[in-house]
Amino acid sequence: MTGPAVVLAGEAGVRAGAIDAWLDDEAARAVVDEATAVVGRDVASWWRDPLNLCCDTTAAHVEVVVNGVAGYRSLTARGLRPVVVAGHGVGEYAALVAAGALPLDQVVEFVHWRAELLSLSPRPSCAGMAAVVGPGAGEVARAVVAEVGTTRALTVAAVDGPAQVLLAGDCGAIDRAREAVLAAGLDLVRLPGRNACHGPLVAPVARHLTAALADLEWSEPEVPVVPNADGRPTRDPEQLARCLRAHLTSPVQWEATSRALVEAGATSVVEVAAVPVLGPLVRQVHPHLPVHLASGPGTPLPPDPLQPAPAVPVPTRGET
Repeated sequence: MTGPAVVLAGEAGVRAGAIDAWLDDEAARAVVDEATAVVGRDVASWWRDPLNLCCDTTAAHVEVVVNGVAGYRSLTARGLRPVVVAGHGVGEYAALVAAGALPLDQVVEFVHWRAELLSLSPRPSCAGMAAVVGPGAGEVARAVVAEVGTTRALTVAAVDGPAQVLLAGDCGAIDRAREAVLAAGLDLVRLPGRNACHGPLVAPVARHLTAALADLEWSEPEVPVVPNADGRPTRDPEQLARCLRAHLTSPVQWEATSRALVEAGATSVVEVAAVPVLGPLVRQVHPHLPVHLASGPGTPLPPDPLQPAPAVPVPTRGET
């Protein structure tokens, strides 16, 4: 079976007021109303203030999950039939809800608590994330971790594509990594305000989440989901649950995910986000794969037969 894949952005896709574009759509509005009931406040108003999203991890993470699910349900109500779904970082929770593996209310509550618990990890002033950007980023990142990681906390947090790999570590380790990355001829871009997720520095948070993860009610999804932890599509709830338990402390395997989308039958990719985040990363792996940005209910659905679309070379900021 072939058709479109749907990808859902994580924290890098957060934009103030992004949900407003979906509010006139019945299917999307139902998602927002349910999230409002769970959170206990008008979430659309909460997310219109840029300060809430840049200063409050809880607001940002819940926003991007709800925005992804709302967009997905709007597009599928119009006739989009994905063959596979994936989300980057916290966007994986949106993918699991969109595909039918988990209920929206449980995930909104869980993501809300998960974001609050991130305060138990080192604060961004002490540790964070940075992107190694340029050709051969993976090889350079691994070499830097092998060198710096012997004395400081530094790990590969996400393999986004051939030209982008995220590192997580304490500030001293990232400073030392910058010197090594620049010496190798690549660039290191710090991701301000970000927790050092997908590595050992957030292990205390993961331990606190164990009981809540066990309480989630899983179902077999309607379409395969590609988990971040292993980059392999599956409809097995037990495998999805295992990967979600490892999600916060495991590197995001997005390059593997991009390959898996096409192997699963994707002939195009629809990214639900306000701005391109994941599409450019997918195009690093599949330069000729058509990518469509869905930022509102009026987004044209992928044509059939699909024609190659031009690449959109925009910088990305990684995910959480």
